[in-house]
Amino acid sequence: MKKLKFKRRVENEEMALQITSMADIFTILLVFLLKSYATGAVDVNPSTGTLLPEAQAGENSVQALKVEVARNAVLIEGQPVATLKEYRFEAADLKANGSSSALSQALERERQRQMLIAKANSDVKVDPKIIIVSDQRAPYVTVKSVLASAALNGYTDFKLAVVKGE
Repeated sequence: MKKLKFKRRVENEEMALQITSMADIFTILLVFLLKSYATGAVDVNPSTGTLLPEAQAGENSVQALKVEVARNAVLIEGQPVATLKEYRFEAADLKANGSSSALSQALERERQRQMLIAKANSDVKVDPKIIIVSDQRAPYVTVKSVLASAALNGYTDFKLAVVKGE
């Protein structure tokens, strides 16, 4: 009979754990989570009588187009652009998709102004950010109409302004 010989593995080999790709994945996840959870404090001066809701917020501030929902009007950067009656759009002003005609026109003018500035100055970019400053008594349907009007005009990155809680 013939004897079979088997080679034994050398047990002195060190096994190294490759963590480079895992560290890359965690870094990407961390950046994604930080970017998606950005909150900030912004100095806004709401109209007289407007009560902002309270919430906890960080210290990061964001500069963006300010749209305010007051009792009798919607204001863009302090200028009234659409009329409201007790925080509600008039039925004639609302389109079938829920957006406001008057607000959409004003937001379109603002977007065109931003595009002209960006075209003239390569350092300036068209910004999709918008800050909604809404009275806490405003119904959800009004805020939803403001957001719909903003989204239809390219303002897709929105923040809601609140009073920093204790």
